[in-house]
Formats: sequence, structure tokens, C-alpha cells
Amino acid sequence: MKIALMLGLNKEETAFARQVGVEHAVWSGPDSPKGYLGYGELMNAVEFFETEGLHLGVIENVPVNFYDKIMFGLPGKEKQVENMCLTIQNMGRAGIPVFGYHWMALGGTTTDMIRGRGGALMRHFDLEAALNNPAPSLCWRRSDTPDQPIHLPDVEVSTEQMWDNLAFFLEKVIPVAEESGVKLAAHPDDAPFPMFMGVARILSSLEDFERLFRLYPSPANGMDFCQGTISEMAGVDVLEAIRHFGSMGKIHFAHFRDTQGTMPVFTEVFMDEGDLDMFAAIRAYREVNYDGLIRADHTPHVIGDNEYAHRGFGYEIGYMQGLIQAAESLTSK
Repeated sequence: MKIALMLGLNKEETAFARQVGVEHAVWSGPDSPKGYLGYGELMNAVEFFETEGLHLGVIENVPVNFYDKIMFGLPGKEKQVENMCLTIQNMGRAGIPVFGYHWMALGGTTTDMIRGRGGALMRHFDLEAALNNPAPSLCWRRSDTPDQPIHLPDVEVSTEQMWDNLAFFLEKVIPVAEESGVKLAAHPDDAPFPMFMGVARILSSLEDFERLFRLYPSPANGMDFCQGTISEMAGVDVLEAIRHFGSMGKIHFAHFRDTQGTMPVFTEVFMDEGDLDMFAAIRAYREVNYDGLIRADHTPHVIGDNEYAHRGFGYEIGYMQGLIQAAESLTSK
């Protein structure tokens, strides 16, 4: 497996990545009014990262307005799915092999930040608090403009309607992905619970992912194994999940982080203090011969950090490198 970071087209970010030994980049792309990522802008990104000594291996988190009408099943979904297909085709031409997406029509949810070890700020989620005060919990749907309100859902979408919308998406994009040599990686719902504000969240359990893979059986139809989100699921054996989906060849991309607690209440913490044995997790990925990108996902906010969280991510990357080197050392003996 290869350690990666989410990076922008920014020399300060790429210099940090190389300084801490990272050679692989994940990029989200610009918020394009075209509604898709063009071949030229993708190649510009590939060439920028190559110039900086990095390889661009995943496009993740394209703007949600590229496919929100598809998720909600609204008029205009046909044009959006055409554009998503075009993005995937252009990725194939540019040699970018993995497209990471989520199916959270309202985005992710969180409730607050709390103080953890040494006063570090950590993301905290409490389902009861989210249900009692839902609008502020829509953490990924907030506008960057302070005088604009948080986006609220205009329609309700049932579980089966949401599955139908996902089926419509997959039926259009999977054949294009197969032809283009691109693999899709679906991110689980974070936080993982099945309904919020009348809008279904359908990738909230491991059973949901089994259904996803049955919905469109294809080598291109896979998952972003967000280890943190899966560790938030109550009653889940994360190590067994890595082995299960990894042996199926369904882990196309991975996020590496840890939590304390599970649904309905959990906190994202430093990698060395969560509930999961992170060394055992690395060994599980190696057992199933996972050779894709694994990125340091979120980091607690540490004192004196910059806007890119370089101090926090520097700790995360060093910890991951140590785990991987230790696992390699055991294997070689």
C-alpha cells in the first residue's frame, strides 16, 4: 500500500508532502461551472504533481453540485450523469485510476469539537444532539459565505428511492469506468446512520456495501474503505471487514484514522489512542495484498498548526510509516 495525502495545486502543500516522505496525491478538482472535470485541467494537475515529485492516483470529493440532482432524483439528473461520465472518461485519458465518491445527499454530519489529549481539538458526534438540532450538524453543506444559510433539504428521499437513484448512477457510469480503466470507490456515510431530516443515508453499514456490490457486479464497482467511519459502526469487526472486502478486491482506496466509541456517540482521536489496533489493521491490508493508496484522513487540531494542518498530518504520516515499516520487517523475517 502507498501512503497519500489530500493535496491542492499548491507548492507549500506538495513541499510538505515530500518532506515527510509522501509520494502520492489525492485531489478533489476545482469547483467548475461546467459540472465536470475536463481533460486539460486533469492533465494540468497530473503534470503539476509530477513536477513536484508526486503521483496523482485518486480524484476524491468532486463538488457535490456535480451530482446532487442524481442523489436526490431531481430534474437535471440526466445531464449530471452525462457530465460524471465525461469526468471519468477524462480521468482515464489522464491516467488517474480511482474515482472516489460518496452518496451522502446532505453531506457528512458532526455535532461539535471537543478538547482531547493535551487540549487538541477533536471531532465529536452525538446522534441525539444531531437529531435535536439538525441544521448545524450538516457540516459539509455549509456555505463559505458567512451571510448565506446552511443548505437544508428541499425534499424527502426514502431508502428505496435513494437506492434507485444510486442504481441509475451506477448503470450509467460503471460501463464508462470499465472502458476507461477507472475504478469507483464509494465512501461510507459519516456518521453512519440510516436517515437524517427525511433523507436516506444508504451506505451506513457493511450490509449496505454488500448490496452495493450486488447492485452492479463489476470489478470497477468498489469502495473507499474509510477505516474511521467503519470503526464508528457499532458491533463491526474492522479487521475482519478489511479482510472480507479486501479479499473480494473491493477496496479501491482507503482512509486511515481511528475513533473512541461507536454510534451513537464517538470521537475522532489520534491514531495511537483509539479503540482499534492500528498495527493489526496495517497487517490486515497486507494479508489481502492491498496495494492501492491509503491516505491520512482527518487529524485532530494541534497547537500552533497552520491552515493545512501540517503539524497534525506530520504526526499521522510518521505514525503510518512506522506501522508499515514494522509490518514489512515482520514479514521479511
